[in-house]
Amino acid sequence: MRVLFLTHYYPPELGAPQTRIRALAHGLADHGHEVTVHTGFPHYPDGVVQPPYRNRPLLVERPRDGVRVVRTLVLPAPNRGFAKRLAGHTTLSASAIALARAAGPQDVVVVESPPLFTAAAGVAYAKLKRAPLVINIADRWPASAVQLGLLRHRRAIAAAEALETWCYGRAHTVTVPTAGIERALSDLASCAGKVIRVWPAVDLGRFEPRTSDRQGPLRVLYAGTVGMSQGILTLVEAAHQAGPDVVEVTIAGDGAELSSVRDRVAGARRTNVRVLGAVAARDVPRLYAEADAGVVLLRDREIFMGALPTKLFEIMAAGRAAIVSARGEAATLVTDTRVGVAVPPESASDLAAAFAALHADRALARRMGTRARAVAEQRFGRAAMVERWAQLLERACHDAGS
Repeated sequence: MRVLFLTHYYPPELGAPQTRIRALAHGLADHGHEVTVHTGFPHYPDGVVQPPYRNRPLLVERPRDGVRVVRTLVLPAPNRGFAKRLAGHTTLSASAIALARAAGPQDVVVVESPPLFTAAAGVAYAKLKRAPLVINIADRWPASAVQLGLLRHRRAIAAAEALETWCYGRAHTVTVPTAGIERALSDLASCAGKVIRVWPAVDLGRFEPRTSDRQGPLRVLYAGTVGMSQGILTLVEAAHQAGPDVVEVTIAGDGAELSSVRDRVAGARRTNVRVLGAVAARDVPRLYAEADAGVVLLRDREIFMGALPTKLFEIMAAGRAAIVSARGEAATLVTDTRVGVAVPPESASDLAAAFAALHADRALARRMGTRARAVAEQRFGRAAMVERWAQLLERACHDAGS
């Protein structure tokens, strides 16, 4: 089976989508499938094309571990602001369609959304390849942009919603990671009978759980995007409320709110927060090994009730207690499996109290971490996820050929 992934995000860029898509692509290649990734030149999150790459119309990379990468022109834009990012999404969508022939014949096309314009490009791309289209919805857009206040103009919202519906109507399959997104999309006529839930997964082999009897402040790691959806300033405030004798917080990641976070930390008279900025994916397991717990934050918005951030599964794979500042599926997963604690979102006082509770009972934190790794092994390993994807892609190819 010849599988093509069309995505705006891909390594060597850092981030959850990049890591997830690369793992799936290489997993399918390991299963004997011929895999191609069509993407842009790496520029996330700062909007600067990473050397040794340079922005140009087309680059076809040599296959690595069974995966061939086709890169086409993109307008590099930083992960902040709206107009420039939209222009970047549109540019890659146009260049991908214009140079689709560089990817060769394909049996099925998988497109990652958001960005929504990439999903729209996937419709045209799949038509050019005469292949069925699978749209993977990692996050509802424009719904999330509307709830975060990033998209406010009524005509723009209506146009985006119409484009979203049009994309779904032309897909063979729509895959989603959570029950919340599954319910929301299943109610749309354009998605009737198309929505398939595929659980998030984590590469267990990247993480080597280590137990520690270290005393002192609770070491808490946040590793992920520092963006509008997370509200990382709540984490900074919670750390300051709990105090340096209780907790030491490390923030590893980049995003639209990183400068605000740095300013808040720098402005504190005394801080127990360390801000690393962007870190390489290979360094994340080491950072978790040095921590006692990992933290997940989501803003208090209805759209995030159905979110399961990738970082939650990395925390579990690392064998660390998970502290979740969110409502909905992420909080339910943590409490139901007893792998951590959940507190209301955007509440610094409740988050500080969670830090204090785990600091006072380090044995509980270690038990949660041990259980977290066991649950990750039982339910969220990548092998099962790759097998699930292989089956649904083969079914799409079969349906298209029948």
